[in-house]
This record gives sequence, C-alpha cells and structure tokens, in this order.
Amino acid sequence: MKFSSQPSRSRLLLLTLSVVLVGLSGCLAPGYNAREAMLFEDKMHTEYKLGSFSPSSSHFSSGQGLGIRMSYEYEYGMHFGFEYGVVRDVDGAAYDGPAALNNPTTIRGAGESALSGADRRSFTLNFDWDVPLSEDPGMPYLRYGFGIGGLYSDLSLNQGFLDAVEAGSPGSVIEVTDQLMFLFRPSASLRWDLFDGNLGLIAEAQYDVASHPLIMDINTDGDKSEDIDYGGFGAYVGVDYSF
Repeated sequence: MKFSSQPSRSRLLLLTLSVVLVGLSGCLAPGYNAREAMLFEDKMHTEYKLGSFSPSSSHFSSGQGLGIRMSYEYEYGMHFGFEYGVVRDVDGAAYDGPAALNNPTTIRGAGESALSGADRRSFTLNFDWDVPLSEDPGMPYLRYGFGIGGLYSDLSLNQGFLDAVEAGSPGSVIEVTDQLMFLFRPSASLRWDLFDGNLGLIAEAQYDVASHPLIMDINTDGDKSEDIDYGGFGAYVGVDYSF
C-alpha cells in the first residue's frame, strides 16, 4: 500500500513557520522595545489547564482533556519547559463496513473504522515567547510557541468490526497495537497576570500534528493497515502560578 508524502511536507512547513514567527515576534509586537526590561523575569511557572480536544479525523469524537506545564521564564519573556497532557473519551464512530471480513486484506482494509476509541497521553518540550499588546503591564498579552515530543494513543477495537471478522473468519484473533509517535504542537494563548504576576489566567489554543500507521495483528501476524491522522485542535482554560 502506498502513502502520500504530502502530510510530511505539510508538517515540515508548519514547523518552519512556527519557528520563524517566534523569532520575529519581538519585532512585530507594539511597544515591545519599551517593555524589554519589564519583561525580564527569572522565575518558574506551573500551569493547570482543562479543556477539550477535537480530532482532525471525522471518525473520532471530541474528548475532554487536562494539561500540566512546568516552565522556566528567562530573558525577555522567553520560556522553556515541558507539558504533560491527557485526553479521554475520544470515541470512534460505529463500524459501518462489510458484514463479513474473510481475509487479512479486507480485515486490515477496515482501517480506522475498526477503532472504537483512541484516548491519548502526550509529553512535549516547549519553547514560548511573550508578546505584549500594550505598554501597560497590567493588560493581557499573547504567548505563542511550539512543543516537540511524543504522543501515546491507547487504541481499542469496535465490537461491530470484531463481529464482522468472526462472521467471515471464525476463530481469528485480532489485536491493535497502542501507538507511540512523534508530536509537533504549535500553540497560542491570551494571558492576564494578576497579583503582581504571581497568578495568571490562561485561554489557550493548540494544534496537534501527528500521524502513525495502524498496526493490526491477525493471529499474531502483525502488519500495517493504514496511516491514521492523530492530529487535532485543543482549546483550554486554566491558571498559571509563578514563583
């Protein structure tokens, strides 16, 4: 089976664009030079976020997620840290393929329609940059950047798919392997610091870029089914505690 390289080129383009935007942010932000000294901080941040995740694939439903991020803020509002996130209740649509699957080709050909769920956990290293919208330090500001890391997807099979396998290939044992894959995650957030910057409010948007071949075992014989798009859009709100 042949797979297009177009998604790989799109991910590379998105990565390049994100890096360029972060690098240019200081030049484009209004009043940035006037606030350079104000933005210099040397402290730790801990963020707690709740929200939802909407997969790019139409086969899966939206799930509920939470994230925890630790970061170190250094010169001119630049941040380096890591984030751990969990998304639950990412359910697959009901199986609507053939009523009987009678050989390995048709079984693996079901692809993502064989999946009933794809809950996810992620870990990323993050690089972010604050962009002031005003010279007034009490006003909200933007933060954007990107994370690079790994995504682990906990997969489960649809009962309707298993019934079709049993009808066409009685006694066959079908399993899917949980997937660990590379994750690229650009993000942008609106933030408002309170109590002299010790506590902040967050509204953040993230976009996950990730894909991986679905590996399906038929009686312990594993092989690729199809490439699955594990990307999607996340929207979160939360708080940032700094010290």
